[in-house]
Amino acid sequence: MFVDGTEPGFRSLSHWPGNTTPPALKDDLSTGIALRFARLSEAEQVRLLGTFEVVANNHYDTDGALSAFAVLHPQAALARQELLLAAAATGDFSTWNGPQALAIELSVDALTEHPGSPLASRLAPGLTDGQRWALGYEWLLAHLPELLADPFTLRPLWADQHAAVLADVARIEAGSGISVRDVPEDDLVLVSSDRPITSIGLHLAAGGRSRVLLLRPSRTGFRYRFFLRVESWFELVTRKVPARMPLEPAVAALQRTDPAAGDTSGQWWCTDIQRPIAELGFGDPQRAKVVHFGDPDLEQDAETRLPPSAVIEALRRAFRPPVHG
Repeated sequence: MFVDGTEPGFRSLSHWPGNTTPPALKDDLSTGIALRFARLSEAEQVRLLGTFEVVANNHYDTDGALSAFAVLHPQAALARQELLLAAAATGDFSTWNGPQALAIELSVDALTEHPGSPLASRLAPGLTDGQRWALGYEWLLAHLPELLADPFTLRPLWADQHAAVLADVARIEAGSGISVRDVPEDDLVLVSSDRPITSIGLHLAAGGRSRVLLLRPSRTGFRYRFFLRVESWFELVTRKVPARMPLEPAVAALQRTDPAAGDTSGQWWCTDIQRPIAELGFGDPQRAKVVHFGDPDLEQDAETRLPPSAVIEALRRAFRPPVHG
């Protein structure tokens, strides 16, 4: 049984594209799906999915770990279901769900990466991603009850990251250094920040919009990064997110419009919309080859003088499918 991820030929409890989750169990999060499964009687579980002996995943993250925990340890998971769902949403959607949920998400991340991790002695150089992930899952499945009881137990591994998100939350709530322009008819929002911002801070400022344009203004120009949020890649059941449209037409329009495009400053670029988080930006086109899942990184990008109104217009045109007579 696959939880969170998917693999051809396998049954799944997952919100990933192509999942085989029974309709009665669908949820926005794989953890939510697994908790629905955990509430069923054994007979109902077998009726919906048959029997299985192995619970597997093909990647490592909080939603995946909590999904596996809910299937393998249903009563312990159901006792903490609100915190499990909050932590899974923090990890998968980069949304603000409180300091405890954030602490769990950061702990899961740090386990397989941080030199101070409880797994540090086993994280030898040269391990494959799969080997590191297996160690992370092994530790989490054994220690999640303690981590859920005290989400701050691994605070030394992530204290600075946690503080950065809380600082963003505070300044967004105070309206300090942040401005927002909403374009509801296109499910688009422009967020302007006078300093670097975390992904959770960005999404808190953006509200529920699935298309987010981040702007970092300076005295000499603008840095831009546009995101198709991951919610438009997952299968959601509680809300309808606009279908993804290719970003290449927006890039072509911006290249034509921007006097700086093509000179030594750089050019407009985009990633494939099949990526969980698709991006568009200005500067080094090699950025399009990098998979970004962390906080927005615009500080090394080139600046352009193209105003926000021109970028928004190019994006809005790209969102609207061509009309054929």
